[in-house]
Amino acid sequence: MEKYSVEIAGDTKEADEFCAWLNDNGHDAQVGKSTGNFIDGECTSHNEKANDIMRSLWEGYCNS
Repeated sequence: MEKYSVEIAGDTKEADEFCAWLNDNGHDAQVGKSTGNFIDGECTSHNEKANDIMRSLWEGYCNS
């Protein structure tokens, strides 16, 4: 699995748990101070590839 730099929107209640899961799985994740999600600096709202990656990571987290 490729590893990513992830910034998770700070307005979600699961942000801390998701961030911990990402870090435990080798990603460089942090909870941000905005309402945006970012993968390797790309906003998931404006970049389809970043959105697909975030969706895949979230599914992995939910299925763990």
